Amino acid sequence: MTDKKEAPPKRPQCAFFIYKQEVYQQVKDAHPGKKMTDITKIISEQYKQLPKDKIDQYEQKYKDNKAIFEKEKKTYEDKYGKIKNERKKKKEDGKGSKKAQKKQKKQESDEDESGSDDD
Repeated sequence: MTDKKEAPPKRPQCAFFIYKQEVYQQVKDAHPGKKMTDITKIISEQYKQLPKDKIDQYEQKYKDNKAIFEKEKKTYEDKYGKIKNERKKKKEDGKGSKKAQKKQKKQESDEDESGSDDD
């Protein structure tokens, strides 16, 4: 009897990402050889130039998707409990950012200097 916990519902995409998903291939085909980041910049500029009513349509799609998500989330939480926010955490193997490493070294050297004044 294995009652596997199903994956929680995914949050809905914002209005811009719904638009991006619809036009990405067209923009990519119109600009062959461009990097994905450049294509996204082009799409972003196009989105900003859309008439207000078009943007409102994408906003409404987002709101509709959000309502569906909220229902699915409630059903999931009723069945399995609250959804945990499981973002990836950095490994705590002593490694970290260079800034954190420098700070740790400075603290250790400060401790060594203050500890060696036992004369």
